[in-house]
Amino acid sequence: MAVTELDFELLGELHRQIVTIREFETELLHASRRGDLADATHLCLGQEAIAAGTMAALRPDDLITSTHRGHGHCIAKGADIRRMMAELYGKASGYCRGRGGSMHIADFSLGICGANGIVGAGMPIANGIALAARLKGTGQVCLCFFGDGASNQGAFHEALNLASIWKLPVVFVCENNQYAVSMAANESMAIENVADRAAGYGMPGVIVDGNDVLAVREATAQAVERARAGGGPTLLECKTYRISGHYAMDPDRYRPREEKQWWEKNNDPVERSGQLLVERGTTDEELKALRKQVRGEVREAHRLAKDDEPCPETVETCVDIYTPQEPAPDSGPVPEGSPEKTFVEALGQAIAEEMERDSRVVLIGEDVGKRGGAFQVSAGLMERFGPERVRDTPISEAAIVGCGVGAAMQGLRPVCEIMFSDFVTVAMDQIANQAAKMRYMFGGQVSVPMVIRATSGCAGRARGAQHSQSLEAWFMHTPGLKVVYPSTPAEAKGLLTAAIRDADPVIFLEHKGLLQDLGPVPEGEYTIPLGKAAVKREGTDLTIVTYARAVHIALHAAKRLERDGIDAEVIDLRTLVPLDTDALLASVRKTGRVLVLTEDCQTAGAAAEIIATITDSAFEALKAAPLRLTAQDVPLPYSQPLESCALPNSSSVATAAKRLVRG
Repeated sequence: MAVTELDFELLGELHRQIVTIREFETELLHASRRGDLADATHLCLGQEAIAAGTMAALRPDDLITSTHRGHGHCIAKGADIRRMMAELYGKASGYCRGRGGSMHIADFSLGICGANGIVGAGMPIANGIALAARLKGTGQVCLCFFGDGASNQGAFHEALNLASIWKLPVVFVCENNQYAVSMAANESMAIENVADRAAGYGMPGVIVDGNDVLAVREATAQAVERARAGGGPTLLECKTYRISGHYAMDPDRYRPREEKQWWEKNNDPVERSGQLLVERGTTDEELKALRKQVRGEVREAHRLAKDDEPCPETVETCVDIYTPQEPAPDSGPVPEGSPEKTFVEALGQAIAEEMERDSRVVLIGEDVGKRGGAFQVSAGLMERFGPERVRDTPISEAAIVGCGVGAAMQGLRPVCEIMFSDFVTVAMDQIANQAAKMRYMFGGQVSVPMVIRATSGCAGRARGAQHSQSLEAWFMHTPGLKVVYPSTPAEAKGLLTAAIRDADPVIFLEHKGLLQDLGPVPEGEYTIPLGKAAVKREGTDLTIVTYARAVHIALHAAKRLERDGIDAEVIDLRTLVPLDTDALLASVRKTGRVLVLTEDCQTAGAAAEIIATITDSAFEALKAAPLRLTAQDVPLPYSQPLESCALPNSSSVATAAKRLVRG
């Protein structure tokens, strides 16, 4: 490639970046071999030209998502090598305060929106980042890096499809280093090039020599210009080769020695970029001096990072995992005379009022626009707020949630709808590994204010094992998520409003058996703080702890118990994370007996955690061992009689309560 005067001026800086990345990675390799660093250090030796070339095509305010092999991307985007070293050593001065390490470096002030240890996971997130840029009108573009192995992940296909149909300002950069761990690219694909897949999504697929820094810059610049002008995404495949193994201590026996030696001898980015400078008058001595200088800077950064203060002994769980914030105000009891609305109408009202109040709120999901959602929660919202804020998606749950994660990281307030909670299984990476972990993993640099709504539970309509599950315990088990499960239309509105305003990711479950229930719903501003339970019935003989549709079962059972002289108190938790332990323990200390009722199955379910909380803190107040009444440990059957047998009902609740009180 011919080098113009302008290119030559730029090439000097690009060569310095390439050398810095090479020296940084080499220093890490030596540290790993000495046992100073963890094995989970993935190096980009041999791929340096891609990082340098792509970043040279960006504006300073453009954004990137990176990979587990992302040190080079961060350095080329302007990251400080000392802070990066400190992060790899788990020091408090590291970018993520030692919480993230090699695979999770981020600096949101530089537009580095997180490296990612899950292969392909950054791609749906990049869509959300790009969507936020478009809705905010910033003109920014998001560059999304991934390896050849990630092109075989479902997230790749979902993300490219969504980016294409929405024409998002994102460029997908495949660093094809010929191997996914130990599997050669030609063994994992039936086509020759990853870029060939672009045609299936209606976007350009461009192949470039990934070790030619100027060629990479030029191809990236064209893709970025297209994205910034509204032309949509490009799939850019940079052909390269990683000199080191998959991770620092990888024995690397799976690649032919001759192959590796050829790439090192004939296609080294350091040598190639240096040779271009030599051709324009730079001397070998000047190149050697530069490399010596950079090596000294890297070694000094390494020394200083090793000597930095370690992380504090406390993990600061609550501070790091959840965003410090004032709880939503408690609007109190429902005013008399409030109009009757269904649960569905109350949810729709909450979303509409928040979209009206806050332009950052967007609704994303399957059929949420033209159809109004599978259960008509969002009926009329697309007409009212337009297709930019009420966004219909393909059937792509990982793309939906990942888009929400990226948009939330960039300041939007996405509400993502998943038709049935059973379907979150295909989006659990984006929920559990991305949304839930980002604040902690990135050292508190970012919050993820998003709501994931899903219908849940059995509605008595024989929908079978894959449309009837109660999966709240899965979410309770994931630090970083908040879990809400209301039981009345008024609470649906008040809690959803609070969830949308919350600064952390909230799983908002809507029981299918309650969707058409009627109840008074306040007009206008109405919020219920997350983490506040409600006493639905006062009692003295035992406490029934429950939530969602089971609240109504408990209240019906309490009436039956009253006829038998047993006075039951019913606690509606409403929020499972955070749990209102004060209200829970106060009731147990008053009655001395507790029955936990859920439609979740028994083993390792929500009931077990609630009982553990009680016995940990109020064991001395118990007059009898706590009982749990749950669904049976079976996939819910299609047959309605069998389905009824698998679930608790008011009769089984009353029987269990009598046994608890009378022995």
